[in-house]
Amino acid sequence: MAGSVAMAPPHAYSCQMPVFTSSYIIQVAAPSATPIFVADAAQAGAMPRRLPAAQIPGDGPQACTDDQATMDAHNQLMLQLQESTVALQQDRAALLAKSALKLSQDYEGCRLVQQALEEADSDGVRDALVETLRGHVWELMACPHANHVLQKFIITSRPTACQFLVDELAKQGLASACKLARHKYAYRVFQRLLEHLMPQQTAGLVEGLVVECVPLSMHRYGTFVMQHALEYCSDAQRERIVAAMLPHISKLSVNNDACMVLDRALVKACARTQDVLVKAILANTDAIGSMAHTRRGHAVVLSLLELAGGEHLEEAAQQLSKQASSLRRNRFGRLVLAASEA
Repeated sequence: MAGSVAMAPPHAYSCQMPVFTSSYIIQVAAPSATPIFVADAAQAGAMPRRLPAAQIPGDGPQACTDDQATMDAHNQLMLQLQESTVALQQDRAALLAKSALKLSQDYEGCRLVQQALEEADSDGVRDALVETLRGHVWELMACPHANHVLQKFIITSRPTACQFLVDELAKQGLASACKLARHKYAYRVFQRLLEHLMPQQTAGLVEGLVVECVPLSMHRYGTFVMQHALEYCSDAQRERIVAAMLPHISKLSVNNDACMVLDRALVKACARTQDVLVKAILANTDAIGSMAHTRRGHAVVLSLLELAGGEHLEEAAQQLSKQASSLRRNRFGRLVLAASEA
C-alpha cells in the first residue's frame, strides 16, 4: 500500500542511518529510539534531508558526555589489565626461579628459563633465576639442555655476577679446564666465559689450557676453546700459549683443527710474538706448502703472507714456488699463489 512503511524491530539497528522505503525516508536512531519520519520520497528529492542535530536522538552534548564516560571506563580497564600482567609476570618468574634447576635439564624447560633470563628487567631477577643452579655448575655444563641456560646467563649478566661459575670450576683443579674444553657441550659454556668475563676472572682457567694447548688445538671441540683463549686472554698468556706450540709446528700444520689455532695466534699475537711464530713456521720447510693445499691451512698461509715482511716474505714465496705446479691444480693453492705473487 502507498505510504506504508515496513518497520524492523528497534534492536535491529546498531547505528544512526537513513532507511529508504518505497514512499518514505526514515531516520533511524539508537535501538531504543522511535524512527523519525522525514518526508515523502517524492517530496524529499534526490538527496535525503537530515534533521537538525538538536532533533536527532543520540546527538548533542549528552552524547559527548556518554562518549567520555566510555573512554574513561576503557582506560581504567586497560590499566587494570596492565597491572594484572605485571603481577602474573612476577609470579611466573618466582615459579621459574624455584624450579630452575629441574627445568634447565629439560628440553622444553630450558627454553622457558632462557626466555626468562632474556626478558628479565634487572640483574637481581636474573640472579634469583639461577640461585638454585649454584653448586651444580659442573654437571650443568655437561648437560645437553642446561648448558644453553648457563650460556644465556653469561651473555645477559654482568661479569661479576658470573664469578660463582668460575669459582666452582676452579675447585675442580687446573685439569678441569682441559676436560671441559674437550666436552661436546661444556666447551660452548667455556667459550662464553672467555668472551664475556674479564681476563683476570678467566686467568686460572686459561692456565689450565696452556699445559695441554697442543693436543687441545688438534681436538674437534678443544680447538674452538683454544681459539677463544688466544683471542680473549692476556698478552702474557697468549705468549705462553704460542711458546708452547712452537716445538710442534710440524704436527700442528698438518691438522685441520690445529690450523685454525695457528691462524688465530698469528692474527691476535703482538708483533714480537708474530715474528717468532712466522720464523718457526718457515723453519719447517714442508709446513707452509702442506697448509697451502687445505681449506683451513691455506688461511694460515694467507695470514702469514700478509704479516710477514722482508726476508720472511721472500722465504715464504720461495718455499711456495717449489710446489707451484701442485698448487695450481688446487683451488686453495691458487689463492695462495695469487697472494704470494701480488
